[in-house]
Amino acid sequence: MCTTVVVTALKFLSSDANPPVPWQRVVSSAGKISSRGPGTDGAERQREALEAEGVEVRIGRANELLIDLVVYGWFPASVPRPMEP
Repeated sequence: MCTTVVVTALKFLSSDANPPVPWQRVVSSAGKISSRGPGTDGAERQREALEAEGVEVRIGRANELLIDLVVYGWFPASVPRPMEP
């Protein structure tokens, strides 16, 4: 799925979605928690949510928040393909 589509979907996600969407688990392909821009606390809230699930978040060389995808990544053996029309 295209990153832009995922980001856009999460941007408009209602905080009372039912069932709840685990938005905190969406990180970059490098395991980086993306900044939401200056003056925002979204990256820190994501860090706190991940740590509450037992995920270790570390600070990288450039002060970015990172998770180890080798340990915490999800790499299924096969991903179901969408049904063709």
